[in-house]
Amino acid sequence: MKRTILLFLLLFLCFAFAACALAGGFGVARDGGVSWLTLPGGPRFFSIGADTVNCGTEPVQADAYSFSACYADRDAWAADTEARLRSWGFNTRGGWSDPTTRMSLPLVPEIDLGRNSRLHWFDPFAPDALAKTVAKARELTEPHRNNPAVIGYFTDNEVGWWNAPLFRWYLGNEWAVYSKQFLWRMIFDHYRGRWDRLLADFVPGPDVHSFEDLKKGRAVLKLRPGGQGIHLIQKFTAACAGRYYELVHKALKAVDPDRLVMGDRLPLYYNQDAVLASRGHLDVLSTNYNVDTPDGWVAPYYFEGLAKLTDAPVLISEFFFAADENRSGNINNGHLMHVKTQAERAAGAAAAVRNFAAFPNVVGTHWFQYYDEPSGGRGDGENFNMGLVDIRNEPYEGLVAALTRANAAVPAIHVASAKAAPPLPAVVPVRPARGPVNATDDSLADWPDKAATRLPWFTVPAPHVPFGDVHVSWSPDSLNLFNLAQNYADLYLLDHDGPFPVSETYRINLDVDAGAGVRHFAACLVPRPHAKYPGRFELAPELYEVAADGSLVRLEEKGVLQVLDKPLPHIAVEMALPAKLFGVDRLTAGMPLRIGISVTTFYREMTMTLGQGPQGRTGRDGAKALPMAMVLSDT
Repeated sequence: MKRTILLFLLLFLCFAFAACALAGGFGVARDGGVSWLTLPGGPRFFSIGADTVNCGTEPVQADAYSFSACYADRDAWAADTEARLRSWGFNTRGGWSDPTTRMSLPLVPEIDLGRNSRLHWFDPFAPDALAKTVAKARELTEPHRNNPAVIGYFTDNEVGWWNAPLFRWYLGNEWAVYSKQFLWRMIFDHYRGRWDRLLADFVPGPDVHSFEDLKKGRAVLKLRPGGQGIHLIQKFTAACAGRYYELVHKALKAVDPDRLVMGDRLPLYYNQDAVLASRGHLDVLSTNYNVDTPDGWVAPYYFEGLAKLTDAPVLISEFFFAADENRSGNINNGHLMHVKTQAERAAGAAAAVRNFAAFPNVVGTHWFQYYDEPSGGRGDGENFNMGLVDIRNEPYEGLVAALTRANAAVPAIHVASAKAAPPLPAVVPVRPARGPVNATDDSLADWPDKAATRLPWFTVPAPHVPFGDVHVSWSPDSLNLFNLAQNYADLYLLDHDGPFPVSETYRINLDVDAGAGVRHFAACLVPRPHAKYPGRFELAPELYEVAADGSLVRLEEKGVLQVLDKPLPHIAVEMALPAKLFGVDRLTAGMPLRIGISVTTFYREMTMTLGQGPQGRTGRDGAKALPMAMVLSDT
């Protein structure tokens, strides 16, 4: 019966799309605090997509998916592939899909408009940048403008808005580059023409002794430890991103005004200043996403933050799960989400779909990808079991069955997704851990109760938003904490000799009063050359007790503090701090605590605090702000 209802709904959407195709373009809408895409003519639509729905490699290769190894012709491939996708609950072709009109599934092409217009790493502030972007937009959209299945356009893929590389690149350009002139003027104005003020934040490169010297090619400025130069870099990142979004929006609306501008598929992370700069220039903000844990948990800060930074609804343009157990011989050679078995893969992927649908600003989820990557890896070396089908076109039955059920549940979950943020209680309950917390296993599997342990009340000075989530639980012998966050940092940007300065590290401050007086701790993530990969960094955890004068006393980290193996810009930290560090033998249900937490990114770019902030922070009235009142709950 359920399958019959699902097929009826899919057919209804198909007929609704066909009937309304000439009635206007796709759109966006908000109903009861929940965002949706809309089909031509008005019906609301949650986009459940698959990326790379295409014919694969040609000619046939033994180690890669190819339609001609399985079908008589492209018509047969298109008919069977669309029927499969619809039966699994998919209703959209995502990025890099065949735009064939043999399929009626709605489509979002990725057109690389910025890259082809030479906006990235070239000269976006040049006077002719808009004219060039319009001309390129006309060329790139021409194959799609008469296709009623096209929802809109992804303007690029994983631009990133890596702040320091942009700053370094344009500063090192020659003076004839307009973007170099724009940056120079920004630097000069930021410091009001005072070189001594610049020197408080930056260490100039050789032969750079004045603002005039910064006009030279290959000019260099490095961050000075203790300075505030990162905020100038933030400002320039926002300007570059704002210029990009303005140009691609104007160009696409000039050549194909009825299609949605759907963003540049942010790369598993977002730069807050770039998102702020995109306001007014996107119909939909697209972001790729690497699911946070193998059980399908999606850290709420990510999408709650986007809801505050932009009015645009959010489409997840790429998410995935891979398994080491697979039929294509994929080795899963990187940090992207992968588990051991197909059963784990199916369970995690289905949970992720349900979690995504529960965010009211999310209007779609696109699975990457239709088929597995080649057995020997893609051209860039990536080699993952990401397919709904293997390289021989055989579906992963457990995965597609789990996704079929999850996809069918999406509309009801999304309708009910508008929920008010929980108010901050007078006394915050700290939930007990459900089992031992292991701070040595490179895993958060010992946190099955992530929703119950999350502390959702962190604040950041406007216009920014919290850049991570903090979860807290307790065990009789320890207070437990984990932090999932994002923090891109160019670690070569800092001018220093010897060990990386602790003042510039990613840092979690934790102040705890368990009845024996306030104890102050700091967990610092110190970058060091990676043990396996030359040219890359890994993060080493260092645990300190903070003395009354602010000095740091090193404590033993082993078994107490770990950084999970995730490359920047992803942060995952877990602690199990022994009760004895707080001056008590054990923690017990009903015990009152006062806890203050603050988290600061590399180079002190942003700090998020819980409630009033850590003990010792002085308020405007000169009084000391106390940590928040908490109690160890027994449930």
